[in-house]
Order: sequence, then structure tokens, then C-alpha cells
Amino acid sequence: MNWLTKDEIVVQNFSSATRLAEELLKNGYVVMISREGNLFVVNYIWSEHGADRHDVAFNSREEI
Repeated sequence: MNWLTKDEIVVQNFSSATRLAEELLKNGYVVMISREGNLFVVNYIWSEHGADRHDVAFNSREEI
């Protein structure tokens, strides 16, 4: 199991990020929304257990 998300989509506003996150969650992905400057980044990874947050690990990049 790959616990580190490498897939991301960048959008210009928070409402777009939350709509995208909602669709990904409905389809079994674990999602994280972060902000970089004026953009919102949606990271996602598919979970075989249906969007279960225990299938992923969020770490500091320095720890990877």
C-alpha cells in the first residue's frame, strides 16, 4: 500500500476545492485541501476501504 499521496489538482477558489473533494470522497479517495498563496491544492489518494483516513499518512516533507 502506498501511503503517500502524489496526485494533486490546483484550483483558484475554495468552493471549487470543496466540490472536487466531495466528488473524490464519494468515489473512495482520501482528500486533503491545502493553500499555496492564492491557490488551493487538493491532494488525493484512493483507499480500498472507501475514503478511510487510516489508509494514508500525512508527514512533514523533511521526514520523507
